[in-house]
Amino acid sequence: MKYFIANLSVHLVVTLLLIILIVVFTNRNKRGSTKHSFTYFLPFILSAVAVVYMVIYTAPRLLDLTDVTNQNYYSYTGFVEEIAPLNNYIVIDGTTYYINPLRDLPIEGSYVRVRYTTYSKYAIEVSFMEEVNVDDSVIEEMQTANMD
Repeated sequence: MKYFIANLSVHLVVTLLLIILIVVFTNRNKRGSTKHSFTYFLPFILSAVAVVYMVIYTAPRLLDLTDVTNQNYYSYTGFVEEIAPLNNYIVIDGTTYYINPLRDLPIEGSYVRVRYTTYSKYAIEVSFMEEVNVDDSVIEEMQTANMD
């Protein structure tokens, strides 16, 4: 949970810095002190970058803050397909889950259960599971036992 809070803090700081840069360059445009045509369009470009950054990173983590404080998590079990080069996320059955890179990481192809938050898909817990193979004979025995 400490990593989640630190991650949220970093994303909030980056968002705040983008907004400060937008205000600074907009004030330069308003005063007429821009020297290059590129710097005139910089507030528009930074605004688009800030909106995309907030939608992808900051807003989902802010929405998950209530889930983390109330310990309300979802759970999913599947196979690990990929681990990020920086160990900050894993892909389980096509879905990306962000994790603390300082924890023990699962191996690609392992069967795991992940507890994660709703919006940002931040994995609170990743635990190894044993794959259970059920034979058809066991299923048939269970069905015949239920019929009796």
